[in-house]
This record gives sequence, C-alpha cells and structure tokens, in this order.
Amino acid sequence: MMQRRLTRRGFVALLAAGAFSLTAGCIPRRPAGKKSTTRVVPALTSTPLPQRPLQALIDGAAASSTVRVPAGIYREQITINKPITLLAEPGAEIRGSDVWTGWTKRGGYWVKPGLPDLGTYDVPALAGSDGRCNWPEQVIRDGQPLRQVRQHPGTGQFAVTSSREVVLADDPSGHLIEVTTRMRWIVGAASDVTIGGFRMRHAASPPQRGAIDCTGFDRWTIRDNVLSDASGAVVFLAAGSGHQLLRNEVFNGGQEGLSLSGVRDSRILSNHVHDNNTEEFDPNWEAGGMKISHGADLTIQQNTFNLNLGAGLWFDIDSTGARVLRNLVHHNTDTGIAYEISERGLIQGNACWENGWRVPTGTGAAGIFVNSSKTTQVLENVLGWNPKGIMVMSQHRSDGFPSTGITVARNVIASSDDFVPGSRFGLCWYQDYAGDLYRTEGDNHGDENRYWYTTPEGSVPRFRWTSNLTRLSQFNQTLGEHDGRYLSIEEKDQLLAQAGVPLNQEQH
Repeated sequence: MMQRRLTRRGFVALLAAGAFSLTAGCIPRRPAGKKSTTRVVPALTSTPLPQRPLQALIDGAAASSTVRVPAGIYREQITINKPITLLAEPGAEIRGSDVWTGWTKRGGYWVKPGLPDLGTYDVPALAGSDGRCNWPEQVIRDGQPLRQVRQHPGTGQFAVTSSREVVLADDPSGHLIEVTTRMRWIVGAASDVTIGGFRMRHAASPPQRGAIDCTGFDRWTIRDNVLSDASGAVVFLAAGSGHQLLRNEVFNGGQEGLSLSGVRDSRILSNHVHDNNTEEFDPNWEAGGMKISHGADLTIQQNTFNLNLGAGLWFDIDSTGARVLRNLVHHNTDTGIAYEISERGLIQGNACWENGWRVPTGTGAAGIFVNSSKTTQVLENVLGWNPKGIMVMSQHRSDGFPSTGITVARNVIASSDDFVPGSRFGLCWYQDYAGDLYRTEGDNHGDENRYWYTTPEGSVPRFRWTSNLTRLSQFNQTLGEHDGRYLSIEEKDQLLAQAGVPLNQEQH
C-alpha cells in the first residue's frame, strides 16, 4: 500500500467558514497506509479505581433514570436491560481488558496462562495478510497494541498457544500489560437507552458484531464517546429504529468502525470514523469505516470517514431511502461512498477525495460508486483525486436491481490523466450485460456536471456511456451527460477550497 502525505488545506478553510458542524475529533490522524507512532493514553494512576462495579450501578437504578458514572476504569462487560441514561463523569472508562502480572520466563519468552476462549473464525482476509483477522485476542503494552503472530513472536509481537497461554517476546517487567478478556463493553437488552461521554477500548468482538452490541431494540442514543480497539466492529446495531449516533470518535476497529443491519429511521451525525480494519479483513467482503445493510430511512450527515482500510461508507443489500449529506470522505483505500444493491438513495453535498488507491484500476476505486441500485440521486458533490470520480454500474446479478432512475447532476470532479489509460474516468456509466442502463426507458442521466483535468483532453478516455469517450463534447451527446463543461483553474480552486478538498493531487 502506498504511503501518502495528508493535506489539510481547504478542510481548515471549510471549518472556518462554518459549512460543516463537526467535532474537534474530525481532524485526520494519519495518512492511509502509515502506522501511528504515538497516541496519548491516560495512565492508570491518573484515574481512581471504581468504588462500585458499573453493572451494580445500573442494576440499582430505576427505569428511565439518569446514572452518572464516576471516574474510574471499569473492567467489565455490562448489560443494559432497562431504559436508562448512562452519562460518564470525566475519566470514566470501560475496558474489555485486564491487567496481567506474574509472567513466567520460559526460554527466550515470557508466558502466562489463563486466556479465556474468545472464539475462532474463518473469514476472508486481505490478500497477502497473515490471516490475523481470525484471531480476536489483543495484548496492549503501555497503551500500544502488540501485533499477534501465529508463533515465535518477536519484539512488539505476541502469540497465543493452543492451551490459551499468552507468549511475549519483550520483558513485561516495569510495563503495563493489558490483555483483552471480554468480547464486548455493552450488550443491549432494552429500548430507550442513552450512553454518553465514555472512553471505551479493548474488546474481542467477533466479525460482523460489535463491542457495543444491540439487536432488536429501539431508540439507542450513543453520543460524545471515544470508542476504539475492537477486534470486529466497534459498534453494531441491528433490527431496531430511532437510533442516534452523535459526535463519537470511532477508530481502530479490527474490521470496521460502525456496522448497522436492519436499522430504520435513524441518524448518524457528526461522528469521526477513522483508521478502521486494523486486522486486515478483506475489504471486498466487509471492512472499512461503516457498513450498512437492510437499512431504511437513514440519515448519514456531517461525518468524517477517513483513513479506513476499505470503503469509507458502504450501503449494501436492500437499503432504501438513505440520505448521505455533507460528509467528508477521504483517504480510504477503497470507494469513498458506495450505494450497492439498494434504492431511493440521496447522495448530496459530500466532499470525497483521495479514495480508492488500493486497487486504482478496479471498480472500487471511485469517489462515489452506485452499483445495481435504482432511483438514486448523486447531486452537488465535490470529488477530487480519486482514480475514478463517479461510477454508476449495473451488474447482472440475482441479488441486485437493474440500475435505473439514476441521476448524476451538478457535481464537481477534479482528476488527471497521468495514469493507466482507461482508468481515470470523471464519470463512468458501465454495465456488464444487455440491461437498461443506456436505454431511454432506463431513465438514467447526467446533468451539468463540472470537470477539471490537469492536461488537455483527447489522449485517453475520461468518460463512458456505452463506450469509452475521450472528449466531453462526445459525452454531452449521450444521456450520460447534458451541459457538462470544464472548469477554469480559478473555478476549480475556488470550488475545491470551499468544499475542503485539496487543490492538487498527491503523488501516487
């Protein structure tokens, strides 16, 4: 994976102009492909020990009451089985790990038994990875995670034996060693729950499930939390309605930050979702910033999705009525925003840049990707420096729709030609069978999109409608574009700066 320098120019100007209402946590942490070298981790000595278990505080509270949780590190998994508001005082944390001491020297390693069974999995891994996405164990040394290997760990690594011993290469003496022993922080067992102000970390959540995990209940509000370091998803909500995820920072999910399935009439607002898929799941299977399936009437607004290994935001499988509005989506290795096998989506006013560089010649290399969906609008987005700007695809598949009723209008797309010919499309309409994508009855069209390229046109394809096209004048004669035009460099700079998109492409 190529390393990239992250530009903040324009993003700062956008915030200053008040165009987005984002939390301070929305500043990018690091360029995709680079490992963080420092992270501020509060020392245990700075936080008092809890006086009572958190579960006891919840059990003793009346239904519909507010529980203020004192400062302390609560090393437990809790179940919320009544409507309640749970608010953290400064310094209140939940961790799925325990402090381990009493290590035994064995040969060149330090060993300790007693690791509980956290499950074993067989899910698709990123090509070329070591398959550790199937190993949910975590060991943290002085706040920094160690990398798990199958056996014979080296410095900065650990392994787990078949008898559930943890094996370290580095001497643990004088260091805080935390070992994840629980799969979740919070299990949902009631509706009308609010959780706010916590720091939560370290959980061995399974693939496609979360460290906060709620299935079948309604109206969960998760707000103003810092949530990180889970093996699967960080937050998983399923089969409920009326949920709100507000102003959370969600990062270092082993598979993904947020996962929603069957959720209806809910809002995801002003969250920062970054640096997820640390355990290298296959992004084509499921991994990245946020994955939504079978959702209905969801609003995803004014969030930042960046630096995720996989898609930034991915709707998949029978989602309907999604509103994706004014998000910042950048430096994700795969598609910025994907709307797949779904219908009635509105993708409007988003800024998407530097996404899709993991496989830049593939279909997952677009800033915005609409695939086998219908009746969806892509309007007034600003896209820069993605291998492909906007791609609409219709696949011959039994689980999708023919791509019909798609409108792509008034978007700004900045790109360049200095890449593999035929891969740098500004706007691409593509189908792999004799479907309705190009037919008048398909009701697909582009209108008034604005383009900027670094070089004059005519050498390589930039657009596609039934075939590759090198000139915008040709594209304007199809249903795929009407009244499209090129921007001047002054117009390009102004529009990109207003949206927070860097004015120039990074080196790839």
